[in-house]
Amino acid sequence: MSIEAIRPKKILVFLPLPVANAIVTKLTDHGHEAIAVATFPEVVSALRSDHYSLAITTRPEIDLLRNIRSMPVVNLEVFIHTEPSGDGPLITSKQLDSSAFMKRIEFLVQPMIARVEPAGVEQPKNEEMRKRKAPRWWVAVKSRLGLPRPLKSGDRGEHQ
Repeated sequence: MSIEAIRPKKILVFLPLPVANAIVTKLTDHGHEAIAVATFPEVVSALRSDHYSLAITTRPEIDLLRNIRSMPVVNLEVFIHTEPSGDGPLITSKQLDSSAFMKRIEFLVQPMIARVEPAGVEQPKNEEMRKRKAPRWWVAVKSRLGLPRPLKSGDRGEHQ
């Protein structure tokens, strides 16, 4: 496997230029390589290459991007929340939930294999942990049918 295959690809940010540049700066600050494009010809040209693994845009442009190339697309609008600013309820400002946004980006830039495997799950270390308990429904069926229950370690020799 070559170094290029291991290195993550760039993130394409298709938004109006001032917003796109702000998002690219945030991504770059977190160690991601990102490029901002603001026009249709730029996005078509960018997506025809194989340099991008993820795109960020708003809801109206998601279908446009997916029609050009099949890839994960993050809807930035999901991470923008309206919050009251000032004393009156009529004045509101839009705030980016940076933490949730970056968690989503971090998840999507991981290799597919890393996403499939549950994080932090270890294999059982001893024989006792490898034994699986019967599902509750099976225990209930066995009880209803009068089938014997499995013996617990302390039950041997204590039957009456």
